[in-house]
Amino acid sequence: MIATRLFSRWRRHRHDRQLRGNLDAIAGNQVSGWAFSPVRPVSITASVDGKRIASALPTIGREDVARSFDGSANALISGFRLTLPPEQIYRGEITEAVIAVQEEGGDGRVLELKTLAFASPDLVSRMAQAPDCGITGPFPREVINTVAVLWPQDCAALGTVQGQARFISRLKVLAGTPALASLPAIANYCRYLRSCWAHCRFVDDHFPTTNTNVAAQGADFHCKPNSVRELFSIIHQLYVLKSWGVTGAFGEFGCFKGFSTSMLSFAARELALDMHVFDSFEGLPPSDSTGYAAGDYAGSLDEVSDHVRRFGAPDVVTFHKGFFADTFREYTPPPLMCLWMDVDLEVSARDLMVVADRLDPRATLFSHESVPDLFAADGSIVAVPNPDNPIPPMVERYEQLGRPLTGRFLAGNTGAFWPREGGIPAMDNELLLQLMRVLG
Repeated sequence: MIATRLFSRWRRHRHDRQLRGNLDAIAGNQVSGWAFSPVRPVSITASVDGKRIASALPTIGREDVARSFDGSANALISGFRLTLPPEQIYRGEITEAVIAVQEEGGDGRVLELKTLAFASPDLVSRMAQAPDCGITGPFPREVINTVAVLWPQDCAALGTVQGQARFISRLKVLAGTPALASLPAIANYCRYLRSCWAHCRFVDDHFPTTNTNVAAQGADFHCKPNSVRELFSIIHQLYVLKSWGVTGAFGEFGCFKGFSTSMLSFAARELALDMHVFDSFEGLPPSDSTGYAAGDYAGSLDEVSDHVRRFGAPDVVTFHKGFFADTFREYTPPPLMCLWMDVDLEVSARDLMVVADRLDPRATLFSHESVPDLFAADGSIVAVPNPDNPIPPMVERYEQLGRPLTGRFLAGNTGAFWPREGGIPAMDNELLLQLMRVLG
């Protein structure tokens, strides 16, 4: 019992001696906030490479802080402003300054509040006017050019997973340096990805989950056949393709209930792209498939249109009703910059591949019927003809066009494909998720 009381008193005393503080505002080389210790005076310091470059004392009244800490006397005068000397924080290309609270006397305990990154005005200017570095990869052209100003060596192998990982580590530095994060190339990219990610999460949370027209045992009972993770690779690639000057509309083939359409149309609107959606709206056509039946995965045009009105961007979408063989007998689609197909059947893929010559030679194709084994180590596509495999007609058609495909598996059942020569590769899906964590 005595030991318990002593431990309780020690723990309470330890809590009472904790340093507290926060940065409220950062503007150029000026920082402000509050900091205090319940038992001793404190100072606020800024250090670069372990060397103190500036310090300040809390001299500003903060009644709000005192109220939050039960009227602590030290909290009442806890506000501070700290000016960091420009000659110290702009002495290199990018300088990191550690802002900390230090208790005076006693054991001199330290609480680090934040590490701030500062870019020299010269670097900001050079990155804002980044020249074309001539390097192609699965990132926006202007972003690659910006990174190449300071780290050209980390833009040299963007076709590899390792090279993409190194590039993302550099984007993390830029995103964490206010003067560089606000550059149009970086800010526009971040804004697009974050707004599209938020929209995708909204759709995933609110879109109907079950197909009330079929039994629970049916393969198409679930209304969300794709995942946000898969579809976000397409969303990212649309931005990349447009940055590289790839022109045309975005085509979706097979939309079921409109789950993917609701996400992808939002991205198309953000990029001022027209989106064309092709579907029978009566389900799959008759085929030799052993896994699917005619009429599976049906969503009426009225139902899909309603879903896209509620969850997507209907103003950029044009729906084309009919089986592909019938639609393309008389209709010629507009030029396309990207294609997404979730068609399940070889016959459907063969019927839609008449649009291949409408695709920009650098365009990316995405298919939901993909597995990791499709993609050989040498970059070739290993696709065995089968009524349930829509990949061979795509590979064959591109061979006929003299644009053999390569690609990579992404996630779930989705793969990305692009011409070996001149195509714009898609980013590794796991690294794309890592990039989103970097961007917050």
